[in-house]
Amino acid sequence: MTIHVANFKTMNNSISESDLKKISEISKIIKQSKTFFIAGHVKPDGDSIGSALALKSVLTGIGKKAGVYCSDNIPLYLKFLKDVNKIKKSVKNNEIFDCAIILESVNFSRMGDIITPQQAKKIINIDHHVMFSNFGAVNYIVPDSSSTAELVLNIFEHMKIKLTKDEAECLYTGVVTDTGRFQQLNTTANSHIAAAKLIEYGASPAYVRKQVYENNSLASVKLLGSALSSMQTACNGKMAYMILTRDMFKKIGAKEDETESIINFTMSVEGVKVGCIFKEVDKNTTKISFRSVKNFDVLEIVRKFGGGGHKNAAGCTINSNIKTSLEIMKKAFKEKLNA
Repeated sequence: MTIHVANFKTMNNSISESDLKKISEISKIIKQSKTFFIAGHVKPDGDSIGSALALKSVLTGIGKKAGVYCSDNIPLYLKFLKDVNKIKKSVKNNEIFDCAIILESVNFSRMGDIITPQQAKKIINIDHHVMFSNFGAVNYIVPDSSSTAELVLNIFEHMKIKLTKDEAECLYTGVVTDTGRFQQLNTTANSHIAAAKLIEYGASPAYVRKQVYENNSLASVKLLGSALSSMQTACNGKMAYMILTRDMFKKIGAKEDETESIINFTMSVEGVKVGCIFKEVDKNTTKISFRSVKNFDVLEIVRKFGGGGHKNAAGCTINSNIKTSLEIMKKAFKEKLNA
């Protein structure tokens, strides 16, 4: 049975005139450019890497010279994506690109300062976060989009590019991870429409699910157990939190990138409006991730601590130990949670 997803276009009127103009400008720059630098944010995830690899493959396929760069190591759960082993960490200081495509980065340096703005003749900025800056020649920013992969797919469709199975699976990985398997609050009808299109191009949901969610190391499963054992509630049961210390990682032998979906368990507790995971970086630094129910804007509070993200999924860093950071967050959320 073939589903003609092109017919969904009449249902999907979310691309505004201004965004369509930006997509057209991006298409024009791509056609005029020959060499491309592609990078997402530091501490990469499925959306940034999947989108970047799909872009590289498509650009190479139409005769361009393109490379994907990332200053950090790629998480194990993304190692199955085609050409992930070809991602580079650095470029030559004197190397100049016709175009740099920067994905979901709040500013140019968020991709790890691999190049300077002067090393790209044109910069394309593609993002779906509420917090952003217009550092590109074209800034294609759609906070209502669940993922950057959806936006990249819009560009490919505008350019009338037919995706290969591998390219579709790269983008599908971006959509499925950034929506939490289509279960998070940022999931929209457009997310499912994009997924349907990618499946028609050949993406296998079962294969991607197996690689991303069912290919865990023993250490990561043990880390989950330790995190669950540490879970407690605060603010009259409206906040649930977990703690991950350096000793836990060392004792279990787990890596930092093996904590991707642990926080979601905090939101499974009855009555919880905000879920947090406190991760010890060192004795004076704590990274905190947050999730929240639909009508609770966690970003509003997280911004006050220099953090960023989305309304219902955000994060920040506190320059204190875990115990102090926990008390700071309890105090910051107490009034709003008890309102």
